[in-house]
Amino acid sequence: MAWHEVERASDSGAVSLTIDDIGLLLVRLNDDWFAVEDRCSHADCSFSSDGEIDGGTVICNCHGSEFDVRTGEVLVTPAIDTIRTFRVRESHGKLEVEL
Repeated sequence: MAWHEVERASDSGAVSLTIDDIGLLLVRLNDDWFAVEDRCSHADCSFSSDGEIDGGTVICNCHGSEFDVRTGEVLVTPAIDTIRTFRVRESHGKLEVEL
């Protein structure tokens, strides 16, 4: 695994990006950053196209599944599988995601 520098997102909301052909959603929650794969585990819908962020929850608007952006855990079905999460850190004023 390696750390990849990413463009700093706005101080609120989320931004989609791609690293090594993996679509990610980078989310700022309070003073922390989180990264999840930009795909619902239920129907493979893209959160950045068919979803929204509500606090620490990413909601897939395809079928209503909800996930915790911190852990990837399913909060609301029909999804039953977690989504992939990735570590994010700030280093010398830059954001980095570990893949």
